[in-house]
Amino acid sequence: MAVSERSILHAVENSMFEFPGLPGRWDILDFPGVRAHATPEVSHPFGNMVGVSTLTEANADPVIERVKDFFGKRRHVVGWWLNPSSTPIDLVGRLEAAGFSKILEQAGLVLTDLGHAIPCNPAVTVRRATDRDRADVVRLYAQGYPMPEALASAYCEVLPFTDCGNHYLAHLDGVEGPVAVSSMFSPRGSSVIVLQGAATLEAHRGRGTYKALMAARLADARAMGKQAAVLQGDRKTSAPICVKLGFREICSIDFYAWGSA
Repeated sequence: MAVSERSILHAVENSMFEFPGLPGRWDILDFPGVRAHATPEVSHPFGNMVGVSTLTEANADPVIERVKDFFGKRRHVVGWWLNPSSTPIDLVGRLEAAGFSKILEQAGLVLTDLGHAIPCNPAVTVRRATDRDRADVVRLYAQGYPMPEALASAYCEVLPFTDCGNHYLAHLDGVEGPVAVSSMFSPRGSSVIVLQGAATLEAHRGRGTYKALMAARLADARAMGKQAAVLQGDRKTSAPICVKLGFREICSIDFYAWGSA
């Protein structure tokens, strides 16, 4: 049976909140009507994030203020993930009135033909990372995005090196050590794979590492019996590439932020 559009959209909208909690490193927060997590050691909108809102006109403003109060006391930036199902309908206006600003526009994308051929640069080699590669994985996430090293380290802990989710490393002929990293995972019980976290060191961009990492992950997802792959692509960078590779857009996702580091 083909995977349903509802399952695909659910994976796109919820993927950033599917990671398990690690007390003191990646805390799952309990605000009413939203999903949320926080990285107590790091002030960053990806580590401190709220989204998948089911708020109402009556409680939206009080919850927004509770979120601001929580992260304001920490003097941390917080990001708010605005997915298509977010409520109330005027949530954007409420967030902007509360001081949130848009920092990123993304497209929710899906590919259901996991056997789709992706041409790759033969000079790029991709392999699954193991726990022995942890230092390289953290370094590449920290430098390639970039993001704080502490956040990259926490990400490696909440997405461990396992069969159901993993990190991938890309090597270029003639270059010592890996130059790019990416990840993927599958929510428990889902036939959808979520592709996340592709980052290449600036000096080695434009050599086809992104395509090679994509091809490797899709091949593994197909071997795992998955029926679809989803991701959230930056409209200015990765989204146009993914559309050319066969992905189709199913929704828009905007990312807002409030606070200061």
